[in-house]
Amino acid sequence: MADYSPTHIFALIPAGFADSQQQKKILKDLFGLKQSVKVYATSVPQYNSVLLYAWEADKQEYLVPSPDIQPTVVKYLSELHHIEEHNKLIMDFDAERKQTCLLLAEGEQLIAANSYRTIDFPTAIYYMIELLDKSQINPQQTTVNLIGTAEDKELAMLKSYVKNIKFRR
Repeated sequence: MADYSPTHIFALIPAGFADSQQQKKILKDLFGLKQSVKVYATSVPQYNSVLLYAWEADKQEYLVPSPDIQPTVVKYLSELHHIEEHNKLIMDFDAERKQTCLLLAEGEQLIAANSYRTIDFPTAIYYMIELLDKSQINPQQTTVNLIGTAEDKELAMLKSYVKNIKFRR
């Protein structure tokens, strides 16, 4: 079983797109990373993609990067693929890191896998609604698979937008 640790420095690209050196350049250019930053890649076969990622250097409380550790988004992509609903949405709200990861698929087609800086839960909801709106997916027909914690009033706000909320670990 793999170990996972969060990072917001990632990009999903089509499998076979560019060689490994170009892939690393893509991630470094997207995030303005220094040349010395190590970029990793892992296959995401269920979506015919490659996940490029790097670790945040200043997060000592999280797992230390190694070949055996993958970003949590890899785990979420696998879980997303196995959700049975047609509209598949995973929201990982991390209040401590002020980060939200959103993954969205419609049927078997991956729509988005992205990370956002979020100061609070309402901001995470805003990004979720924007993603659904831009993807032309009806929130009232979508169940949110939520990872993280929120207050009851925040969960009630989220519930007012979507079909249902399922809690995940």
